[in-house]
Amino acid sequence: MTLVYLLIRADHGKEGIVKAALSKFSEITELHEIFGRYDIIARVETESHEKFRRFINNKIRVMEGIKSTEPLFVSDDAYSED
Repeated sequence: MTLVYLLIRADHGKEGIVKAALSKFSEITELHEIFGRYDIIARVETESHEKFRRFINNKIRVMEGIKSTEPLFVSDDAYSED
C-alpha cells in the first residue's frame, strides 16, 4: 500500500468546492481544510506508487480550482527499530 499526505493549494474562494469534489474519491480517506501555505490536506491510500501517480495525474491535477499539489509519501519503515 502507498500512503501519501497530499497538500493542496486551491484558487482563492474555491476551497470548499474543491474539498467537496475531493471527498467523492475513494482513494482519499481523510480530508481537512488547513491554514497556511496550503488550503487542504488529504490522506490518500492507493495500492502502489503507480496507482497514486495515475490518480494524481488523471483525477486531481485536472480538477478546476486546484492551483498546486505537494505529495508527502509516508515511509514504510519510518518507525522501524533498526
